[in-house]
Amino acid sequence: MNDDNELLSRRDRTYRENESGDYFNRSQYLAVAVSFCVIHILFEFMYYYLGCIPMAIINAPVIFLYVGCTALVLKSKTQITMWVMLFEVYFHVIFATIFMGLHCGYQLWLFGTFACIFLPLFQEGLSKSMKFQIAFFAFVILATFQVLTFMGTNGWFPTKYSPPYNISRIIYHVNATTSFCSISIYTFVYNYSMSKKNREIKRAADHDYLTGIFNRHRIQIILEAEAKREHMLGKEDLSVAILDIDHFKQVNDTYGHAAGDAILKGIAEVFAGHSSYGLLYGRWGGEEFLLIAPEDCAYDDFAGMLEGIRREIEEKEFSFAGQLIHVTVSIGAAAYKDGMSVEKLVSTADDRLYTAKESGRNRVIT
Repeated sequence: MNDDNELLSRRDRTYRENESGDYFNRSQYLAVAVSFCVIHILFEFMYYYLGCIPMAIINAPVIFLYVGCTALVLKSKTQITMWVMLFEVYFHVIFATIFMGLHCGYQLWLFGTFACIFLPLFQEGLSKSMKFQIAFFAFVILATFQVLTFMGTNGWFPTKYSPPYNISRIIYHVNATTSFCSISIYTFVYNYSMSKKNREIKRAADHDYLTGIFNRHRIQIILEAEAKREHMLGKEDLSVAILDIDHFKQVNDTYGHAAGDAILKGIAEVFAGHSSYGLLYGRWGGEEFLLIAPEDCAYDDFAGMLEGIRREIEEKEFSFAGQLIHVTVSIGAAAYKDGMSVEKLVSTADDRLYTAKESGRNRVIT
C-alpha cells in the first residue's frame, strides 16, 4: 500500500518541492538590487576619499554587477540574483574588514547575511539539497565572523588603509545601523510573506474552491459552535436549513458542467445578499448548501427568509455562454431543541428536504 502511495505521489505533477525558498516578489528584488547599486556607488567615493585603493578597485566592478542583477530581476531570474547578491555581500565584508579593520564594523553585515540565509530554512516545501545549501552557507557565515574577529583582535590585518579613529567610529555606527535596519526590513518582509501565505492556506482549507463560500468542514465547525452556545445559554434560537438545486443533473446534462458551476456560483451570490442580516452558509456537497439562521432569529422569521431565497432563485436568470437558465430549489429546515445533537438537527432538516422533493420540489418545508 505504501508503494502505491509513493507511485501516486510521483504521478501527481501538481506537487513540486520548493527548490528556491523564494518569498520575495520581483519588485522587492528590484528595490534591493537598485539600493545595493546606489550603496556601492557611495562606497566607491568613500574608499577613494579615505585612500583605501584596494577596496576602491574591488568595489568598482561590483557596481556593474548590480546593474546586471537589476537586468536579471527584470527578466524574472530572481533566484540567481539572490545568490549573486548574497555572495557579493559576503566577500565584500571579508575584504572590507581586512583592509579597513574591525573598528569600521563591516563584519556586522554578516548578521544580516545570516538572517537572509537562515530564515528560509524553516520554509515549507524546501528540497533537501536547498536545505543543505542554506545550512552550509549559514555555518560558513558564522565561522567567517569568528575568524575575522580572531584575526582582527590579534592584529593580523594590514593597517596601511585603516581610516583615522574618529572616521572609523562614524563608519562603524553607520554599518551597525544599516545592518540592523536590513535585518529588521528583511524579517518584516519574511514574516509578512509567511503571514500572507498562511492566510491563503487557511482560506483554502475553509472555503469551497468553486463558489468561494465556506466548505462543509468549516460550516460544520461553525454549526457545532453555534449549537454549543445555544446549549450553554439554554436558548433555542438556532435554526438550520439544507437547500438542494432541483434537477441539477438534468441541468448539467443539458447545458454542460460549466453551466452547472455557474449556477452554483450564482446561488452563492444570492446567499451573499442575505449575509448582512447574519445568515451563515456553506456548500454542504454537490448541489446542496447548509444555511444557518441569523443569531437570535425566530424560526418563523427564518422560514420567511428561506421562502424569500427560494423565490429569488426561482425568478433569477442565470446567464452562461449566451444562454439564460432557470432553476428552482427545495429547502428543508429544522429548529434546535435543547440537548439536540448537531447530527440530529441536520438529519431533521435533511428529512424535510426529502419531503420537499417528494411533494413536488421548489418549496420550503419547515
